[in-house]
Formats: sequence, C-alpha cells, structure tokens
Amino acid sequence: MIGQSLVMQRLFARLRQAAPHLRVAAIEGEPGTGKTLAARTLHTLGPASGAAFTACPAAHFLLSETQALLEEVRGGTLYLSRLADLTSEQQSRFIDFLEWWEHRSGRDMNGIFPRQLFVGSSKPLRQLSVSGELRTDLCYRLTAIRFELPPLRDRRDDIPALAESFAIHHGAVHGKAMRGLGPGSLARLLTHSWPGNVRELETIMANAVMDCAGQWIRPIDTPPLMQAASALRPQISTVAPSEDDPNLDRMILRHITHVLARTRGNKLRASQLLGISRSTLYRLLESGSLASHK
Repeated sequence: MIGQSLVMQRLFARLRQAAPHLRVAAIEGEPGTGKTLAARTLHTLGPASGAAFTACPAAHFLLSETQALLEEVRGGTLYLSRLADLTSEQQSRFIDFLEWWEHRSGRDMNGIFPRQLFVGSSKPLRQLSVSGELRTDLCYRLTAIRFELPPLRDRRDDIPALAESFAIHHGAVHGKAMRGLGPGSLARLLTHSWPGNVRELETIMANAVMDCAGQWIRPIDTPPLMQAASALRPQISTVAPSEDDPNLDRMILRHITHVLARTRGNKLRASQLLGISRSTLYRLLESGSLASHK
C-alpha cells in the first residue's frame, strides 16, 4: 500500500498495531479504494502470513465453494468481499458458518481451517444494520474491529506517488521503461475528482502507458481521464482555453494548473507561490471555480 498522506499514515499505524492479534475484522471503503490490498496487508503482517491468502465474494463462498475454499486457505486468511450483496438467507447461512468455524477452529491443532476471517464492504456495515439491510447479530460479529479506507479525493497528496508507481509497474508489464509523469500530466490528475478511486487511477495510468510514445506520461496520453472529468463537472473545460479567454474563473484555474505543473504536484509549494492557503487550493481544485473563495 502506498500513501504519505496523514490519513493513510494513521491507517497504516492501525494496521500494523492490530494485525498480529486479529481473528475477525471488517474492511470498509468505497469501490476502488483497495480493500483487498488492505486485507492482504493485514494477512502479511499477521500470524497467518506463512499460509494462504484467499479472496472471494461472500455470496460466491456461501453458494457453492465453501468446502473447496476452506481447503485452499488451510491455516491462512479468508477474505470475503462485497458483504453488502448478501441476501437475508445468505446472511443466516453466514452466521451458521461463523458459529461452526469458531467452534471447530478453536480446537484446530493441524491448521485445517482458516486462522483469520476478514470481510469487505463498500458500505459501512453498521449503517447497513441500522437501515435493516444487515442482520444486527451478524454486524456485531464482524465489526468489533473495523478499518475504513479513505477515498482518493481525501488523500490527494498520494496521487503523485500512486500514479508514478502504476506507470512504472504497467510499463514493466508491457516491456516499456517508464520513468513517470511528464510536464502537465500531474496537474490534470490533481483536478480530477476520482469517483472510481485508486482503481480508476490505475486504469488511467495503464491506458496512458500503452498510448505513451516515450518514457514520460504526457497530458495527451490520458484522454479517458479528461472525458470522465468533463462528464462529472461539465462546467469545467478539460481542454485548455485560449489565453485570450476573459473568464476570470477559468483564467485562475488555468494559472493554478500551471503552478502545480511547475511544482510537480507539491500543493504546499504551489499554495505558497500562489499566496493562498493549501485548504483554499484544495477547494479551488475540487470546485474548478472561485465560488468557494469569494
């Protein structure tokens, strides 16, 4: 997991502290925030690290593959994703499984059963319990220890490192010696709202690597990102307007983008050069206008 932002550093500290002692845990976060990667990280840091890590949608596990997956994960970690998709009947079966697992694994001396069970959900489980979508007794069993993954829009400081990592990784996969982001590319990434979170960023970078003719990702290599940003915020032009454009909001947004490119995405340095606070810079980038600054 990559992240230098404060929110991610706090998450990493919780993961490291809790991992050696976990038996059951819930991992929550919007789609694309990296819940499976967080589960694998807990597994790697925990007592079952020497055994298998197996991930599977919860409904699939309960419908047909229970025994096969239990044999595969012997003594390791079972991660069941998309818990919010379970029907009422499947939730009842899951409770039965949990009771059976806790009874049998407590006497498991040969590592036949999973040692750890993690579940993932794109919606907070306690919120689902309050709304009646999740059985209360199941919620209690699963949420004694919870980890919440922040959306990418709340950890923008991590975008440069994530984008560069994805570019280098996918470059290696395709036999291309990528070095990172070229001038102007990072500024475009920073103005996007990232509804698909880290998964969307990885997809964008993977496509950019394929379109890139050199070692540095250019702004022209990321058209899918610009189309997504335009669809989400049609009031913001994703094509740089003419320098003669008299619109004040677009002129200032254009200047902010230019300064961010000069500082290679360092928002603290950019805000200092612009003479505004970093929080104001965030608001301007998010809204694409000066409305919140007026």
